Amino acid sequence: MIRLLLVRLSRPGSNAVRYTLRALAVAVLASMLVTALHDASQAWDVAYYHLPFAGRIVGLLPANEYLFHPANEARVHGYALLGELLQGVLWRATGRPESANLVAFACVPLAAWFLARRMGVEWHLTVLSLLAIPLVHTHATSAYVDLPGNAAASVLVLLVLDAYAKERAVSYGTLLLALLAAAIAANIKPMLHPVVLLSLGALGVRIVQIARRMPGSRAAVRMLVVLAIALPVVFATPLKNAALHGNPYYPVKLTLLGYELPGPEDPYSSSPAWLEGAPRPMRFACSLLEIGARPLGDPRRWTVDQWMPSDAAGYRMGGFFHAYVIAHLALLAWRVWRERSRTVVVAALGFAALTCVTSLLPQSHELRYYMSWMIVLVAINLWLVSRPDARATGGGALGLGLLATLALFVVVVSTRGAYALPLGSTFAELVREKVDARAIAGILEGERVCVRREPFDVLWAPVFHRPRRYAVQEAEDETDCRGLRSVQ
Repeated sequence: MIRLLLVRLSRPGSNAVRYTLRALAVAVLASMLVTALHDASQAWDVAYYHLPFAGRIVGLLPANEYLFHPANEARVHGYALLGELLQGVLWRATGRPESANLVAFACVPLAAWFLARRMGVEWHLTVLSLLAIPLVHTHATSAYVDLPGNAAASVLVLLVLDAYAKERAVSYGTLLLALLAAAIAANIKPMLHPVVLLSLGALGVRIVQIARRMPGSRAAVRMLVVLAIALPVVFATPLKNAALHGNPYYPVKLTLLGYELPGPEDPYSSSPAWLEGAPRPMRFACSLLEIGARPLGDPRRWTVDQWMPSDAAGYRMGGFFHAYVIAHLALLAWRVWRERSRTVVVAALGFAALTCVTSLLPQSHELRYYMSWMIVLVAINLWLVSRPDARATGGGALGLGLLATLALFVVVVSTRGAYALPLGSTFAELVREKVDARAIAGILEGERVCVRREPFDVLWAPVFHRPRRYAVQEAEDETDCRGLRSVQ
């Protein structure tokens, strides 16, 4: 059946399908760009700390005008903030907070460019295939940083797989690109550190393997030196935290080899009640299958954080679209069964290793933390059908394009186009909706006031109410106000 479909798709009429898919990719990408530029991301973490941290870093929310509550003050000194730095730069350059969304949006066209240049995948296939992943789709127009971190980790993993698939030596360009991707991933999402470290280790092993076939060559030694020198940059955030706070993952309190590393915040641990005693790989598998998720007809089936009430069976589960996951796993398994080429075997073994590592990581069932797993799976299938020998028929690539189009259609319809069309509020509209203008007018010039409106405390900051000059103390509870006047 699969072979018959590929033969039919390889017929001359398939060119019309290819052009249609390209036009669709352009239209979807353009629409989502407009959405990213127009809609203010209202997901909890954006207002709670992504945007405030971005503003603090670039001076738009200086500490003398917007004061964090103690928990956020500790986080801004310990969290990996490369994503927020990029968001802040775009916010300051454009004068629009909505521009912070572009950090996540840029990951999709950049991934398409990378796969086209390095693996011969037609750009429109990457765009459609990635945006058909619900969590990628919802994050691409938001100001969360999970997608940038995971996209960078995916590039790193794919570069390592490509290095093992080819017989030739690893180039300096590949090494530098891998190190750049590793540094981006590690300094945005600490939960990806195991994937980053193991990938760089595998790349180092590959460099040594090839060097043994080339006696007398010093290129491998120089590459390993470059790799070793770059590690402090890749892991700059945990090294900084270890030096300043005695804990590489400050502000999270950790116990390591019997020693307690200081931090004001307990490690995050949460899961649906029915999975509390289950091992992490089982939680991961249940989440991939979206067990307990809302119905497809529910517009909240797929959201940025997959939130559900804490007593729900699908609490923070799912986000990859179970049918899409199964289809891509089946395609990879079919490819392995049908073909035993070096590239296919390397891709399958590498993906199996990634699966083992990801399933064992903390909160592996919260798939937004580990989107790299799904991105790599999709990219591998695109890579395998885009090789010169596979490209001769063209059917495999078109088949994946049609699969992605169908899945994307389901995602857009299910979410009511909320993430693909500019249907939300601008930031200025959000401020007017959430902030009482009379309360702002009642703040005295130079006064310091307390605001307790989580997660939207930041909307009361002076930067959004110029030319007024005052200071805001955000609060989790009344003790954070320290006797200041509360405004609501």
